[in-house]
Parts: sequence; C-alpha cells; structure tokens
Amino acid sequence: KFFGQLEEMLLQNSFGKRLCMMLCAKVEKWLYLIQIFPFNLPSMLEHDMPAAPLWDSVSRQFVGLMSVTDFIDILRHYHRRGIAMDDLSARTIGEVMSDVDGRRLQHFTFQGTAVDNDVFASIEILKQNNHRFLPIIPPNESRVLSIMSYYDVLHYLVEQFREQRKLFEDSIFDLGIGTYGEDCLTVATTATLAEVLDILERADVSAIPVVDENGRVIDLYSRSDITFLATATDAQSVINNLGISIKELLAARHAEVDIKDRLHTCSVRASLQSVFELFSEIGFRRLVAVDEISGRCMGVITARDLILYFCQ
Repeated sequence: KFFGQLEEMLLQNSFGKRLCMMLCAKVEKWLYLIQIFPFNLPSMLEHDMPAAPLWDSVSRQFVGLMSVTDFIDILRHYHRRGIAMDDLSARTIGEVMSDVDGRRLQHFTFQGTAVDNDVFASIEILKQNNHRFLPIIPPNESRVLSIMSYYDVLHYLVEQFREQRKLFEDSIFDLGIGTYGEDCLTVATTATLAEVLDILERADVSAIPVVDENGRVIDLYSRSDITFLATATDAQSVINNLGISIKELLAARHAEVDIKDRLHTCSVRASLQSVFELFSEIGFRRLVAVDEISGRCMGVITARDLILYFCQ
C-alpha cells in the first residue's frame, strides 16, 4: 500500500519535482571552488557547507565535488607520504587533484541532476555512483542551484508521510533497514583520531559509534568532524592532533556539534513510525540502535538506509 502511494505521488508529479524546487528556493547563493584556488578549508566552513562544486576555469565546466571529508582524507594522505602541511597548503586544488599519487575525491566526477528531474531518478544517480551529495542544476546552464543529500529527501518524506501511522508499524529491524551485527563497527574511547579515521576510510562509512570499556555506546564520531583542524594553531599542530584520543577530541567539540550529527539512539524494536517521529522532532543523519539493558551497539540506521528502503 505504501509503495503504491509513493508511485501515485510520483505520477502526479507532486513528490519528486517539488523537492528539487524547494531545495533551490532556500539557497540564495552557492559557493564554487575553482581549481586555481589554494587547497584550504576556511571558505567551506565560513559558508557552513558540507561540500562545494569544483569549477575548471580552462574547460569552463564543473569537474567534481569536494567535501569536508575529502579535505581531511587528502590531508592525511599527504601526511602519510611525508609531505609537509605547509607544502600542501601552498598547492592549488587543481594541483592536488592532478597528483597521480594523490587521494581521489569521493565525487571525482561531476554528477548532477536537472532541477525539473524527479527525486526518484536523482536518488538512483546517488545510488549508482555511491555519492553522498548531488548538485541540482538548471537546464543548459553552468551553475549549481543547490546540493541534495539523502538527509534532504528524508526530511521531505517524513513531512509527507509522518501521519500515515498504519503504514509504519513494523520495526526497522524486521524491515531490514540499517546495518546490524558484525557489519556494524564501533571504536573505543582510547583509539587515536588517526586510527578512527583509518577505519572510517577503509569501511567507507561517514560516522562510527564510540563505546566505553563496557561496550556501552556513549557518543558518535563523524568523519567530517573538523574539531582537530579548528583547534590547531598551525600546520604542525594539525598533525599532532591526529595522535589524540577520541575521548579527548569528543570532550573538546561536544558543545558545538550540529544536532544532526550528535548521538541519537533507538531500540532495534523501534517502529518505522517512531523513527519518523524522532526525525521530525530533532533531525538526524543516523541513529544508533542499542540494547535496552546493556547499551551496546546493535546497529546503525542512516538517512540513506531509510531512503533506499522506500525507493527499492
């Protein structure tokens, strides 16, 4: 019944295309990164942007998308190669991207969707390319109107269907939404930042639950967390910060974390309706399913998991 309603909305052209229009309407100005710009992060942080389109001024076209996570991964990659941070900061974005031994961007090709395209087709682009962000572009123009994520789609979906309670009575576990068991990664508070970032990069996940000595989930660390950069005083201190423990890092940034990236938990028996209600109340990029008695991590449910379930 639920999927039939989604299909009906799509055929009526009310669900898919409206979201793209809404996302574009709320963005007045978008930041582009040009390849001749220095390789640094401040401009993205100043605009509170998780990712920015990359523009090649020679070919006069977009050539990729750079995220905060990309910046952190590239910084660590150069450090492992023994290249000084001062040297890296002196390079342009184009030089970093053309380095044959460099770290490839997550969005190393530019994949966009037209503003009048429906969201189901846009989600398919995200899924096929394993991308987290999708630029929305006007027809026959070289500019970006907005950038869509799974979070944006989930936000709209919740607003449309949160009152349809009978459609969402099954538990998220029974519906197969999320990652559970041995596939669900955790890290101890004693792990260093460098170790945690290595785990996140190898597994290609955006965040990981942090557990205490008893295995109880106490926090969540996001791969795009820039606390270790923001607290650094110079290039060398950035490298030094990679050696601090996750416990120290979480204590330094806890009060400033966006509510969407904070730890939010639920039971594995939580219904899809209750997850929708929680998202509507506080918003989240991911939920950690915990054992109600021990507090141990049982699974992780992301906005991407929820959207792909609805669009299967």
